[in-house]
Amino acid sequence: MVKYPLGIQSFEKLRKNGCVYIDKTDYVYKLAYSGSTAYFLARPRRFGKSLLCTTLCNFFEGKKELFEGLKISETEKDWTRYPVFYLPLASGDFSKEKALYNRLNNALDDFGGRNGVVVDNPKLSLAEKFGTIVTRVYEKTGLQTVFIVDEYDNPLINSEHLDDDKKTYREFFTVLKDYDNYFRFVFLTGVTKFAQTSIFSGNNQPEDISMSPIYSAVCGVTHDEMLSVFTEEIQVFAQQEDVTFDEMISELYKWYDCYLFHERGEKVLNPVSLFNVLKNKDFQNYWYETGTPTILMKRIKNSNFDIKTLRSDVEYGKDDLKNYKDDEFKTKLIPLLYYTGYLTIKSYEKNFRSYILGFPDYEIEMSFFSSLAKEFYFNDENPDGLEYTKFKEDFRKGDVESAIERFKALFCAIPYANDKSVRLLERDFQNVIYLVFTILGEYIISEAHFSKGRADSILINNDYVYIFEFKIDQDAQTALNQINIKNYAGRFAMDNRKIIKVGVSFSSTEKNIVDWLVEEE
Repeated sequence: MVKYPLGIQSFEKLRKNGCVYIDKTDYVYKLAYSGSTAYFLARPRRFGKSLLCTTLCNFFEGKKELFEGLKISETEKDWTRYPVFYLPLASGDFSKEKALYNRLNNALDDFGGRNGVVVDNPKLSLAEKFGTIVTRVYEKTGLQTVFIVDEYDNPLINSEHLDDDKKTYREFFTVLKDYDNYFRFVFLTGVTKFAQTSIFSGNNQPEDISMSPIYSAVCGVTHDEMLSVFTEEIQVFAQQEDVTFDEMISELYKWYDCYLFHERGEKVLNPVSLFNVLKNKDFQNYWYETGTPTILMKRIKNSNFDIKTLRSDVEYGKDDLKNYKDDEFKTKLIPLLYYTGYLTIKSYEKNFRSYILGFPDYEIEMSFFSSLAKEFYFNDENPDGLEYTKFKEDFRKGDVESAIERFKALFCAIPYANDKSVRLLERDFQNVIYLVFTILGEYIISEAHFSKGRADSILINNDYVYIFEFKIDQDAQTALNQINIKNYAGRFAMDNRKIIKVGVSFSSTEKNIVDWLVEEE
């Protein structure tokens, strides 16, 4: 029986417990000897960054026995035991004042103590203390320090004292530049780079390998790796579902494939989702269970972002994406969606040096829309606001009247992002309609383009084609007339499904649907 390393970030524990391991040690060797001293890697959450960090730690600690049979055992001959300062920051409460400062200070004490160096001078700054410790460790052992930081940005994302914590980081990380000769290797991971920290400004910045073709598959599972390691498990899954092996591969790709971090890189699957589906032999949305990054929801909530723009792929400059640094005062949602894992590279426009970005797979698309729905409209304060199955039943039966009444009840309960702007009210109104249709799993075309105009939304299921036109502070007849005058139904003339046209009037004062007309064709 395959032991999947779910919930295990420790390379040592994984190896000693006999868990399956996708061998990435050739990347470890490459990082250790490629010439650079410091690296930064951005990857989405739950993508294997912590496992990579602990693998690097164990390598530099000279634990040769853990690497027996792996790629690196054929190339590494030295196995020197370096002093390793490992700083995992993925967990912990960083909301309190000086929480980050205390965490760093305690980590310095622990690292110094493990190497026989005690610095007990409260007058020293963090940087002075850090510099003193790495200097004395070198003098004591003759070896440079290996410094590995996992999820460096998590404290900033969860900080309630952001300016103070950025200042703490600016001070702390200056040591990497000022004491460069005392570091053998530096490796930092995170979801994104933060602006206004010393790590990514000035000279001697870490080499950013986040969008490097060489390291595109350093985390995640490539297609070849999946087939070489999990062929038997996939075959069992296929037999259970009564499909062929190739059909099962196609379904796995539909649900959990694929991420691409450089146009010449290798496509990879999210390891947590892949391990879960192969272990459980059940297609589910495993990404959504891990929760949506706080930073993303904060930025969306504070913006005028129209979620319907993501129904189709979006274009973004390659250099702008690579050099992006998050700044809460200059919100750029497209790159943040990319770094948090909700968008990935679909293709590259070489002449314009721009990427076409889109959802990696079905799981991520549904996770995004479900998270938005829960965050903005159907949250804990309104737990019964959206009854998915009843909406689906209405549309499957062609009962528009019942569906509209459900929408009216829903609009009575939802919070609005901005009740003073008619434009934002319209956006919220249409977003709710769009989210409901999308989460129901029906095929929806938002703002579909026709030769004479565009319809607001088209919902298609097995038996019906619903054409919706929404008007703010205009009557429903005007909305229905637009559907007919523009002949939105014309493109479905040869379709065997019944066409239902719906004109809807939404009042900006009542913040709800006040009138609607239905016409069948």
